[in-house]
Parts: sequence; C-alpha cells; structure tokens
Amino acid sequence: MRRSFRMEKINNELKRVLSEIILTEISPGKDNLITVLRVEATSDLNEAKVFVSTLKNGEEIIETLNKKSGYIRHLASDKIKIKKVPKLTFILSEDLPVLI
Repeated sequence: MRRSFRMEKINNELKRVLSEIILTEISPGKDNLITVLRVEATSDLNEAKVFVSTLKNGEEIIETLNKKSGYIRHLASDKIKIKKVPKLTFILSEDLPVLI
C-alpha cells in the first residue's frame, strides 16, 4: 500500500524529533552512537515503529529505549505539532546508516 504524502511528512518529522531527543536526553554510553534510521507510523497514529542503529550494545540500547518510550513520547509531544504522538516501539535495525 502506498504511503500518503501526509504520512511521509509525519514520519520524517517524528524521525527528526526522536533523533534530537535521543541525542540530548538518552545517554548511549561512552563511544556509542544511536541513529534513528526511519519511523513507520500507522495512519491512525496509534503506533509507530522506530528503527534504530547503534555501534555497540544494540539489544541493551533497544531495551532501554523501549522502557523509556513513554518518557520519550511525552518529550516528543512538546516538540511536534500533531494531534497525538503514537505509542513508540523501538526496533534494532541491522542496516548501517550511510555517512556522507
């Protein structure tokens, strides 16, 4: 099914906001990096899958992010102008981000 332009904009904005929150609020540990690769929100904005990549301790980072997902969602609601911020589920992606 083809995603609408509106959903693409929402997913991109969620990606930007979540990247900012993770960078400033979540400590990944020394010499580690968390990258939000993509966000896939449902059209009713009830849920969103957040695909992330890490340099180290991927499973531990995902576990921590999922435990703090309510807090992250709360912070996102202050930074993004949408009707409701979806419930976040963080998923470890084996894809490596392209560094330019």
